[in-house]
Amino acid sequence: MSMSKLAIAGGWADLPRDLLESVLPRLPVPDRVRFPAVCTAWQSAHTAAAAAGLPQAAPSPWLMLPFNPTARAGRNDNDDDGSAKLSVARFLNLAEGRAYAIRQPAPAARDRLCVGSSPDGWLVTADACSELSLLNPVTGAQLRLPPAATLPFVDARRGSDGRVESYGLRFSFADDGGGECGEEALVPPEMLAPDRLRYEVYEKAVVVSAPRRVGTSASSWGGYAVLLICQPLGRLAVARAGDAEWALLDADTPGRCWVDAVRASLSSGADGSRRDHQPVYTMDAAGRVDAWDTDAAMAPRAVALAPPCVCSCSGRACAMSAACRKYLVELSPGRLLLVHRLREAAHARYAWEPRPEHVEYTTTGVELFEWTAATGQWARADGKDRVLGGRALFLGKSASLCVPADDAGWCAGVRANCVYFTDDGPWSHYRCHEVAPDVGVLDVTDGSYRPPRGAARDLLWKWPPPVWVFPSLAG
Repeated sequence: MSMSKLAIAGGWADLPRDLLESVLPRLPVPDRVRFPAVCTAWQSAHTAAAAAGLPQAAPSPWLMLPFNPTARAGRNDNDDDGSAKLSVARFLNLAEGRAYAIRQPAPAARDRLCVGSSPDGWLVTADACSELSLLNPVTGAQLRLPPAATLPFVDARRGSDGRVESYGLRFSFADDGGGECGEEALVPPEMLAPDRLRYEVYEKAVVVSAPRRVGTSASSWGGYAVLLICQPLGRLAVARAGDAEWALLDADTPGRCWVDAVRASLSSGADGSRRDHQPVYTMDAAGRVDAWDTDAAMAPRAVALAPPCVCSCSGRACAMSAACRKYLVELSPGRLLLVHRLREAAHARYAWEPRPEHVEYTTTGVELFEWTAATGQWARADGKDRVLGGRALFLGKSASLCVPADDAGWCAGVRANCVYFTDDGPWSHYRCHEVAPDVGVLDVTDGSYRPPRGAARDLLWKWPPPVWVFPSLAG
């Protein structure tokens, strides 16, 4: 019997439960959000499917969009203090080329800076006091991470009411006499306003393991771990569920200048061995890669995995220049990809750039280097489309990911053999508020670079800097 005849015979509310539960995982995220609002029967099926942990179809990635400072409040945003408008964030669905406005929990979405995202749907955000939280922007679930002042190189000065009035950041820098990043030399602490610390310290956050429910309470979450690449000198800090403070992961190797990290797959190690814990790979400015067991009961230690990688500029230049960025991607177990993003000063041939006088640079190409466990060395990938194999890369402050393209029946709206970039700094208060972000899709087959479909108008605005989101209703 067809769906239409079944609906006429008994109504949509009378559809069999097993049929509803089989359809639900195949729906895109926006339809899954609307599903329980149809009727009580559908709401019950939705609740049962969520409790059973039924798998979801691979979601199309979203782009978290900047705010339009000139937009007027809508009919639902007419609070006297404008709080409703400030609590709404907008996300561009790549599959549809349209934006969705989703209300977010406090603090106001407009005050948050996103410094990381995970393939599980979670964002790592920094509020106006530079405090970090894990946030699922679809479900509204939120967890506080340890205070910024618990980082070993950050001090907080508080007023009589206990609120942070300023932060003291103890800088260190690379002495020219050292290796890739040199020796550490300390300088007098710098005092920063509460909202400025997030620009100076938080390079990138990686959700090593996503939160999971451990009880019936809305606040009962456990099992998560977050890795933070932070200044000074690109250090690694980690916080796990239940931790009251951040702990340095690289205490024994303080001068490595880490630039990216990626959560490794659980199926097998990079060397092909089986494992039952969650490791993470970290890459320094020279392209060296280490593997860490963040689940270790004792202090985790790094295992050297990949040697330095020689690209078109030195590792130190990449670390210090806004025009050069490196990313680490796991293509498959035992196979890593180093992506070197090439950028130049903005020029007129990119007609879609908003306000060229406020665009610092734009992406012009990529260099790809492949590492395999069999060779143990980096090798330049001359056939970029062959290396990607019809897949796509998503890079920026978000998790560095390789995903199937729409051509394979996955991730609707994602183009094969393309690299999806967002702007990722080095950030400053000026760059985040005054400079148009370098966001676009680079096709490695023809070298073209264009904004994501439906995003050109929104990229006229700057704050907050856009980031890739991989929506999920699991949290």
